[in-house]
Amino acid sequence: MWTFRRNDTLTALEIGTSKVVAIIAQLSPDEAINIVGFGEAKSRGVLKGEIVDAKAAHEDIRAAIHQAEDKADLEVHQLYLAVTGQHIRSHHFSGSHAIASADRSISPEDVEDVMAHARRFHLGPTDHMLHVIRQYFMVDENNVRHSPVGMSGSQLSVVLHAIQAQKEHLQSTVKCLRQMSLEPENLAFSGLASGLAVLSPSEKEEGALVMDLGGGVTEYVLCSKGIVSHSGLLAVGGDHVTQDLATGLKCSFDRAEDLKRKYGAALVDEGTCGKIREISNETGLTDYRVEVETLQKIMHERLKELLRIIAAEIHRVGAAPLFRSVVLCGGGAHIPQICLLAEQVFGCPVKTGKGHNLNGPSSVTDRPEYATSLGLLKFGAFDIARERELESRRLPLGRRLRNLFRMEN
Repeated sequence: MWTFRRNDTLTALEIGTSKVVAIIAQLSPDEAINIVGFGEAKSRGVLKGEIVDAKAAHEDIRAAIHQAEDKADLEVHQLYLAVTGQHIRSHHFSGSHAIASADRSISPEDVEDVMAHARRFHLGPTDHMLHVIRQYFMVDENNVRHSPVGMSGSQLSVVLHAIQAQKEHLQSTVKCLRQMSLEPENLAFSGLASGLAVLSPSEKEEGALVMDLGGGVTEYVLCSKGIVSHSGLLAVGGDHVTQDLATGLKCSFDRAEDLKRKYGAALVDEGTCGKIREISNETGLTDYRVEVETLQKIMHERLKELLRIIAAEIHRVGAAPLFRSVVLCGGGAHIPQICLLAEQVFGCPVKTGKGHNLNGPSSVTDRPEYATSLGLLKFGAFDIARERELESRRLPLGRRLRNLFRMEN
């Protein structure tokens, strides 16, 4: 029977540019994730995923947490926190280890040694490592995707994918939470969390690109053969589309946001040619007219540019052959025709993502804008499962590695 150091309640918190989301879930004995509380508040103190107004952010976080606590009928003290922002960086690095045994047979200790050696790369004093994800091993000159234990060779190498953040930005967020007596149990890159939420096991294996189209930033992760092969972040999101509309249509940001929601699309609808929409003010009088075709052309150009930048980056690192489909999540996934535009850019099937293997109201699990928070629940569930595994002491030391997208400590 399993023993625990903590209870089986999980809380996920996403502090985004457009919204703050808190979700509370409980793990059943069979490790199923059951959502019991949900809270959401409009975000006023965040810009491009980073807190710029601590007071406003504090109020919005508290509002979302309180809503979730009321629905779950419990009080939150610890949580899993999504991390995003322009300070996020990702890259590959490697390490090598000479096999010293007489018969050149690779042992579990050799695997641990090469992992430790690879992690000893230079990390600046202002950097914090969020995730280290194993890509593959090399035995001499041969690539090995599975465990190399038992194979023979003179040298063992490993290639890792790292996702890191700047301590200063993380500390400001953690400080804000601690002022509310909230303690982060762990941090996760928002893009990785979204991937956890929306990808099925077969999609992770066959290859899929997940893009989370947020208000201030767009995060992406590419999964292939069951692991994250590439990740990144573009400091462009839905707010930039709105700003383009405000400039092009010569109106306020708030009005542009309203027009985007009512008439916007990622592709220009030929049926809108020549159509004029009259917008009424609070008194009911028409005070603004907009050409729908012009609005959609502005949106199309900005969204096409965003998608092409990500596609170019995927090609630059040689990862384009690794995925067969694209999954869109985040609030931007609701933009009409966005999947069709993405299909044109990436040349493969595109769909809107929703949560996998989560028990809860469909109004939460099926909504792409909650992908990050839903993925954080899976991230937390894995943490608890790993703790159980470590406490059981049933597995040999060499197998006690984090296996979430083959993520290492």
